Amino acid sequence: MATPMKIVHINFGLETGGIETMLVDILNEQCAYATVYLLLINEQIDVNLIATIDPRVVILRIGRPKGSRNPLYITKLNAALLRLKPDVVHCHNHQIARLLWGRTGRRYLTIHDVQVPTSYFGRYDKLFAISDIVRQDVLQRTGLDAYRIYNGIRTEAIVARTAYTANEIFRIVQISRLQHNKKGQHILLNALRELVYTYQLTHLRVEFVGEGESRTYLQQLTNDLGLNNYVTFAGLKTRADLYQELQNYHLLVQPSLYEGFGLTVAEGMAAGVPVLVSAIDGPMELIDNDRFGYSFPSGDAHQLAERIRGLVLDYESKAVRTMATSARQHACTTFDVRQTASRYLASY
Repeated sequence: MATPMKIVHINFGLETGGIETMLVDILNEQCAYATVYLLLINEQIDVNLIATIDPRVVILRIGRPKGSRNPLYITKLNAALLRLKPDVVHCHNHQIARLLWGRTGRRYLTIHDVQVPTSYFGRYDKLFAISDIVRQDVLQRTGLDAYRIYNGIRTEAIVARTAYTANEIFRIVQISRLQHNKKGQHILLNALRELVYTYQLTHLRVEFVGEGESRTYLQQLTNDLGLNNYVTFAGLKTRADLYQELQNYHLLVQPSLYEGFGLTVAEGMAAGVPVLVSAIDGPMELIDNDRFGYSFPSGDAHQLAERIRGLVLDYESKAVRTMATSARQHACTTFDVRQTASRYLASY
Protein backbone atom coordinates (compact mmCIF):
# COMPACT_ATOMS: atom_id res chain seq x y z
CA MET A 1 0.00 0.00 0.00
CA ALA A 2 1.34 3.42 -0.97
CA THR A 3 2.24 5.81 1.83
CA PRO A 4 -0.36 8.64 2.04
CA MET A 5 0.79 12.05 0.90
CA LYS A 6 1.84 14.27 3.82
CA ILE A 7 0.41 17.79 3.44
CA VAL A 8 1.09 20.78 5.70
CA HIS A 9 -1.20 23.79 5.29
CA ILE A 10 0.25 27.01 6.76
CA ASN A 11 -1.55 30.22 7.63
CA PHE A 12 -0.77 33.07 10.00
CA GLY A 13 -3.94 32.62 12.06
CA LEU A 14 -7.42 31.13 12.02
CA GLU A 15 -9.84 33.96 12.61
CA THR A 16 -13.29 34.09 11.02
CA GLY A 17 -13.07 35.00 7.35
CA GLY A 18 -13.57 33.60 3.88
CA ILE A 19 -10.03 32.27 3.56
CA GLU A 20 -10.10 30.60 6.94
CA THR A 21 -13.51 28.97 6.60
CA MET A 22 -12.65 27.64 3.16
CA LEU A 23 -9.32 26.33 4.50
CA VAL A 24 -11.12 24.39 7.23
CA ASP A 25 -13.35 22.75 4.64
CA ILE A 26 -10.31 21.83 2.52
CA LEU A 27 -8.61 20.24 5.53
CA ASN A 28 -11.71 18.24 6.39
CA GLU A 29 -11.94 16.88 2.86
CA GLN A 30 -8.26 16.17 2.27
CA CYS A 31 -7.73 14.26 5.52
CA ALA A 32 -9.76 11.36 4.10
CA TYR A 33 -7.07 10.81 1.46
CA ALA A 34 -3.82 12.17 2.95
CA THR A 35 -2.03 12.87 6.20
CA VAL A 36 -2.89 16.50 6.83
CA TYR A 37 -1.45 19.07 9.21
CA LEU A 38 -2.49 22.66 9.91
CA LEU A 39 0.36 24.86 11.05
CA LEU A 40 -0.72 28.21 12.54
CA ILE A 41 1.99 30.82 13.09
CA ASN A 42 0.18 33.45 15.17
CA GLU A 43 -1.87 33.05 18.32
CA GLN A 44 -5.02 34.64 16.84
CA ILE A 45 -7.45 31.71 16.75
CA ASP A 46 -11.25 31.52 16.54
CA VAL A 47 -12.05 28.71 18.97
CA ASN A 48 -15.41 28.01 17.36
CA LEU A 49 -13.86 27.66 13.91
CA ILE A 50 -10.97 25.48 15.04
CA ALA A 51 -13.47 23.20 16.80
CA THR A 52 -15.00 22.33 13.41
CA ILE A 53 -11.76 20.79 12.11
CA ASP A 54 -11.81 17.01 11.65
CA PRO A 55 -9.86 15.27 14.47
CA ARG A 56 -7.77 13.47 11.83
CA VAL A 57 -6.12 16.81 11.04
CA VAL A 58 -3.11 17.47 13.27
CA ILE A 59 -3.04 21.10 14.41
CA LEU A 60 0.30 22.68 15.32
CA ARG A 61 0.27 26.13 16.93
CA ILE A 62 3.46 28.19 16.97
CA GLY A 63 1.73 30.80 19.16
CA ARG A 64 3.51 33.95 18.00
CA PRO A 65 1.92 37.03 19.66
CA LYS A 66 0.52 39.71 17.38
CA GLY A 67 3.26 42.10 16.25
CA SER A 68 6.09 39.99 17.67
CA ARG A 69 9.43 39.96 15.85
CA ASN A 70 11.01 37.39 18.12
CA PRO A 71 12.97 34.99 15.84
CA LEU A 72 12.27 32.13 18.23
CA TYR A 73 8.83 31.64 16.66
CA ILE A 74 10.29 31.41 13.14
CA THR A 75 12.79 28.85 14.44
CA LYS A 76 9.90 26.83 15.89
CA LEU A 77 8.07 27.02 12.55
CA ASN A 78 11.00 25.68 10.57
CA ALA A 79 11.85 23.06 13.18
CA ALA A 80 8.30 21.74 12.90
CA LEU A 81 8.61 21.45 9.12
CA LEU A 82 12.00 19.76 9.42
CA ARG A 83 10.55 17.24 11.85
CA LEU A 84 7.45 16.52 9.74
CA LYS A 85 9.26 16.18 6.38
CA PRO A 86 6.10 16.95 4.37
CA ASP A 87 5.60 16.20 0.69
CA VAL A 88 3.58 19.39 0.28
CA VAL A 89 3.76 22.77 2.04
CA HIS A 90 0.61 24.66 1.05
CA CYS A 91 0.65 28.32 2.12
CA HIS A 92 -2.36 30.61 2.29
CA ASN A 93 -0.55 33.94 2.62
CA HIS A 94 2.11 35.10 0.19
CA GLN A 95 4.44 36.34 2.95
CA ILE A 96 4.91 32.91 4.52
CA ALA A 97 7.67 32.02 2.02
CA ARG A 98 9.97 34.62 3.54
CA LEU A 99 9.80 32.79 6.87
CA LEU A 100 10.73 29.37 5.51
CA TRP A 101 14.29 28.07 5.56
CA GLY A 102 15.70 25.44 3.22
CA ARG A 103 13.50 23.15 1.15
CA THR A 104 11.13 20.94 3.12
CA GLY A 105 8.59 19.68 0.59
CA ARG A 106 7.16 21.26 -2.53
CA ARG A 107 5.83 24.75 -1.87
CA TYR A 108 2.47 25.96 -3.09
CA LEU A 109 0.62 29.24 -2.62
CA THR A 110 -3.08 29.93 -3.01
CA ILE A 111 -3.67 33.55 -4.02
CA HIS A 112 -7.00 34.57 -2.53
CA ASP A 113 -7.53 38.05 -3.95
CA VAL A 114 -6.56 40.52 -6.65
CA GLN A 115 -3.66 42.95 -6.17
CA VAL A 116 -1.81 40.68 -3.73
CA PRO A 117 1.84 41.83 -3.51
CA THR A 118 4.00 39.66 -5.74
CA SER A 119 7.43 39.93 -4.07
CA TYR A 120 7.52 36.33 -2.83
CA PHE A 121 5.66 34.55 -5.64
CA GLY A 122 8.91 33.28 -7.13
CA ARG A 123 9.71 31.34 -3.97
CA TYR A 124 6.84 28.92 -4.57
CA ASP A 125 6.92 25.89 -6.87
CA LYS A 126 3.35 26.49 -8.02
CA LEU A 127 0.72 29.17 -7.67
CA PHE A 128 -3.03 28.59 -7.37
CA ALA A 129 -5.63 31.30 -8.08
CA ILE A 130 -9.15 31.17 -6.67
CA SER A 131 -10.77 32.58 -9.83
CA ASP A 132 -10.02 33.44 -13.42
CA ILE A 133 -9.81 37.14 -12.57
CA VAL A 134 -7.17 36.45 -9.89
CA ARG A 135 -5.26 34.31 -12.37
CA GLN A 136 -5.39 37.09 -14.97
CA ASP A 137 -4.31 39.67 -12.38
CA VAL A 138 -1.23 37.60 -11.47
CA LEU A 139 -0.37 36.94 -15.11
CA GLN A 140 -0.61 40.62 -16.08
CA ARG A 141 1.53 41.81 -13.19
CA THR A 142 4.18 39.08 -13.07
CA GLY A 143 4.02 36.94 -16.20
CA LEU A 144 3.47 33.91 -13.93
CA ASP A 145 0.62 31.58 -14.81
CA ALA A 146 -1.29 30.46 -11.72
CA TYR A 147 -3.52 27.39 -11.87
CA ARG A 148 -7.16 28.26 -11.24
CA ILE A 149 -9.04 26.27 -8.62
CA TYR A 150 -12.30 27.81 -7.48
CA ASN A 151 -12.90 28.22 -3.77
CA GLY A 152 -15.46 25.75 -2.49
CA ILE A 153 -18.30 25.59 0.00
CA ARG A 154 -20.17 22.73 1.68
CA THR A 155 -23.16 22.93 -0.62
CA GLU A 156 -24.81 19.86 0.89
CA ALA A 157 -25.00 21.58 4.29
CA ILE A 158 -26.85 24.67 3.04
CA VAL A 159 -30.64 24.62 3.40
CA ALA A 160 -32.25 26.00 0.25
CA ARG A 161 -35.04 28.54 -0.05
CA THR A 162 -38.09 27.04 -1.74
CA ALA A 163 -40.73 29.79 -1.73
CA TYR A 164 -40.32 33.14 -3.47
CA THR A 165 -43.04 35.19 -1.87
CA ALA A 166 -42.60 38.76 -0.62
CA ASN A 167 -43.68 38.78 3.00
CA GLU A 168 -44.65 41.84 5.02
CA ILE A 169 -40.95 42.28 5.82
CA PHE A 170 -38.44 41.98 2.95
CA ARG A 171 -35.13 40.79 4.41
CA ILE A 172 -31.81 41.70 2.78
CA VAL A 173 -28.52 40.26 4.05
CA GLN A 174 -24.93 41.31 3.53
CA ILE A 175 -22.29 38.91 4.84
CA SER A 176 -18.62 39.83 5.08
CA ARG A 177 -16.02 41.52 7.19
CA LEU A 178 -17.15 45.03 8.13
CA GLN A 179 -14.53 46.77 6.00
CA HIS A 180 -16.41 49.37 4.00
CA ASN A 181 -13.48 50.54 1.86
CA LYS A 182 -13.38 47.05 0.33
CA LYS A 183 -16.76 45.47 0.99
CA GLY A 184 -18.85 48.60 0.30
CA GLN A 185 -21.39 48.37 3.12
CA HIS A 186 -21.79 52.18 3.08
CA ILE A 187 -23.07 51.94 -0.50
CA LEU A 188 -25.85 49.60 0.60
CA LEU A 189 -26.77 51.96 3.46
CA ASN A 190 -27.05 54.92 1.10
CA ALA A 191 -29.17 52.83 -1.28
CA LEU A 192 -31.42 51.82 1.61
CA ARG A 193 -31.96 55.46 2.56
CA GLU A 194 -33.22 56.17 -0.96
CA LEU A 195 -35.49 53.13 -0.90
CA VAL A 196 -37.01 54.06 2.45
CA TYR A 197 -37.35 57.83 2.10
CA THR A 198 -37.81 58.31 -1.64
CA TYR A 199 -39.77 55.18 -2.57
CA GLN A 200 -41.38 54.62 0.84
CA LEU A 201 -40.32 50.96 0.92
CA THR A 202 -40.50 50.91 4.70
CA HIS A 203 -40.89 47.11 4.87
CA LEU A 204 -37.22 46.61 3.94
CA ARG A 205 -34.74 45.38 6.53
CA VAL A 206 -30.98 45.01 6.07
CA GLU A 207 -28.89 42.72 8.24
CA PHE A 208 -25.09 42.93 8.29
CA VAL A 209 -23.47 39.67 9.35
CA GLY A 210 -19.82 39.99 10.34
CA GLU A 211 -17.42 42.07 12.38
CA GLY A 212 -14.57 44.37 11.48
CA GLU A 213 -12.85 47.71 11.81
CA SER A 214 -15.67 49.63 10.09
CA ARG A 215 -18.40 48.68 12.54
CA THR A 216 -18.36 51.98 14.46
CA TYR A 217 -18.32 54.01 11.24
CA LEU A 218 -21.18 52.01 9.73
CA GLN A 219 -23.29 52.25 12.88
CA GLN A 220 -22.79 56.02 12.96
CA LEU A 221 -23.67 56.24 9.27
CA THR A 222 -26.81 54.21 9.91
CA ASN A 223 -27.81 56.69 12.60
CA ASP A 224 -26.95 59.73 10.46
CA LEU A 225 -29.06 58.39 7.58
CA GLY A 226 -32.05 57.78 9.85
CA LEU A 227 -31.97 54.02 9.34
CA ASN A 228 -31.74 52.65 12.86
CA ASN A 229 -35.18 51.02 12.53
CA TYR A 230 -34.21 49.32 9.29
CA VAL A 231 -30.69 47.99 9.93
CA THR A 232 -29.33 45.29 12.22
CA PHE A 233 -25.68 44.55 12.95
CA ALA A 234 -25.85 40.85 13.78
CA GLY A 235 -22.16 40.27 14.47
CA LEU A 236 -20.52 36.97 13.68
CA LYS A 237 -22.54 33.82 13.08
CA THR A 238 -21.29 30.28 12.90
CA ARG A 239 -21.45 28.70 9.48
CA ALA A 240 -23.77 26.03 10.85
CA ASP A 241 -26.24 28.74 11.86
CA LEU A 242 -25.73 30.72 8.67
CA TYR A 243 -26.30 27.68 6.46
CA GLN A 244 -29.60 27.08 8.24
CA GLU A 245 -30.69 30.73 8.17
CA LEU A 246 -29.77 31.82 4.63
CA GLN A 247 -33.05 30.44 3.31
CA ASN A 248 -34.93 33.02 5.41
CA TYR A 249 -33.57 36.02 3.51
CA HIS A 250 -35.15 37.36 0.34
CA LEU A 251 -31.99 38.82 -1.15
CA LEU A 252 -28.22 38.74 -0.62
CA VAL A 253 -26.36 41.92 -1.60
CA GLN A 254 -22.59 42.11 -2.00
CA PRO A 255 -21.59 45.71 -2.87
CA SER A 256 -17.80 45.13 -2.84
CA LEU A 257 -15.48 47.66 -4.43
CA TYR A 258 -12.91 44.98 -5.26
CA GLU A 259 -13.05 41.24 -4.77
CA GLY A 260 -11.21 38.24 -6.17
CA PHE A 261 -14.06 35.81 -5.59
CA GLY A 262 -16.84 36.27 -3.01
CA LEU A 263 -17.47 33.10 -1.00
CA THR A 264 -20.67 34.44 0.56
CA VAL A 265 -22.13 35.07 -2.90
CA ALA A 266 -21.59 31.39 -3.73
CA GLU A 267 -23.24 30.46 -0.41
CA GLY A 268 -26.25 32.63 -1.20
CA MET A 269 -26.56 31.04 -4.63
CA ALA A 270 -26.36 27.55 -3.10
CA ALA A 271 -29.17 28.55 -0.72
CA GLY A 272 -31.39 29.53 -3.63
CA VAL A 273 -31.39 33.16 -2.49
CA PRO A 274 -31.26 35.74 -5.29
CA VAL A 275 -27.91 37.56 -5.25
CA LEU A 276 -27.15 41.14 -6.27
CA VAL A 277 -23.48 42.05 -6.67
CA SER A 278 -21.40 45.00 -7.79
CA ALA A 279 -20.26 44.64 -11.39
CA ILE A 280 -16.61 43.89 -10.65
CA ASP A 281 -14.67 40.95 -12.00
CA GLY A 282 -14.72 38.43 -9.11
CA PRO A 283 -18.45 38.51 -8.30
CA MET A 284 -19.37 38.79 -11.98
CA GLU A 285 -17.39 35.60 -12.62
CA LEU A 286 -19.41 33.90 -9.89
CA ILE A 287 -22.75 34.85 -11.44
CA ASP A 288 -21.43 34.29 -14.97
CA ASN A 289 -22.09 37.88 -16.07
CA ASP A 290 -25.72 38.12 -14.89
CA ARG A 291 -26.65 34.59 -15.90
CA PHE A 292 -27.02 33.42 -12.29
CA GLY A 293 -27.56 36.68 -10.45
CA TYR A 294 -28.06 40.42 -10.72
CA SER A 295 -25.56 43.27 -10.77
CA PHE A 296 -25.25 47.04 -10.47
CA PRO A 297 -22.43 49.48 -11.35
CA SER A 298 -19.80 49.36 -8.63
CA GLY A 299 -20.02 52.21 -6.13
CA ASP A 300 -23.35 53.55 -7.45
CA ALA A 301 -25.82 53.68 -4.56
CA HIS A 302 -28.65 55.00 -6.74
CA GLN A 303 -28.36 52.16 -9.23
CA LEU A 304 -28.18 49.69 -6.35
CA ALA A 305 -31.40 51.16 -4.98
CA GLU A 306 -33.06 50.86 -8.38
CA ARG A 307 -31.98 47.23 -8.69
CA ILE A 308 -33.29 46.35 -5.23
CA ARG A 309 -36.56 48.16 -5.91
CA GLY A 310 -37.03 46.21 -9.14
CA LEU A 311 -36.39 42.90 -7.39
CA VAL A 312 -38.78 43.76 -4.55
CA LEU A 313 -41.56 44.56 -7.05
CA ASP A 314 -40.88 41.45 -9.19
CA TYR A 315 -39.97 39.05 -6.40
CA GLU A 316 -42.89 36.67 -6.93
CA SER A 317 -42.33 36.46 -10.69
CA LYS A 318 -41.29 33.30 -12.51
CA ALA A 319 -38.12 35.05 -13.70
CA VAL A 320 -36.79 35.56 -10.16
CA ARG A 321 -37.62 32.00 -9.15
CA THR A 322 -35.99 30.59 -12.30
CA MET A 323 -32.86 32.68 -11.78
CA ALA A 324 -32.48 31.56 -8.16
CA THR A 325 -33.07 27.89 -8.99
CA SER A 326 -30.53 27.97 -11.83
CA ALA A 327 -28.01 29.73 -9.59
CA ARG A 328 -28.38 27.05 -6.92
CA GLN A 329 -27.72 24.29 -9.47
CA HIS A 330 -24.69 26.17 -10.80
CA ALA A 331 -23.23 26.74 -7.33
CA CYS A 332 -23.68 23.13 -6.30
CA THR A 333 -21.89 21.82 -9.38
CA THR A 334 -19.16 24.48 -9.70
CA PHE A 335 -18.30 25.61 -6.17
CA ASP A 336 -18.59 22.43 -4.09
CA VAL A 337 -15.64 22.06 -1.70
CA ARG A 338 -15.29 18.36 -2.47
CA GLN A 339 -14.40 19.29 -6.01
CA THR A 340 -12.01 22.00 -4.76
CA ALA A 341 -10.16 19.60 -2.44
CA SER A 342 -9.94 16.94 -5.12
CA ARG A 343 -8.42 19.37 -7.61
CA TYR A 344 -5.79 20.47 -5.11
CA LEU A 345 -4.81 16.86 -4.42
CA ALA A 346 -4.50 16.16 -8.14
CA SER A 347 -2.39 19.31 -8.65
CA TYR A 348 0.25 18.81 -5.95
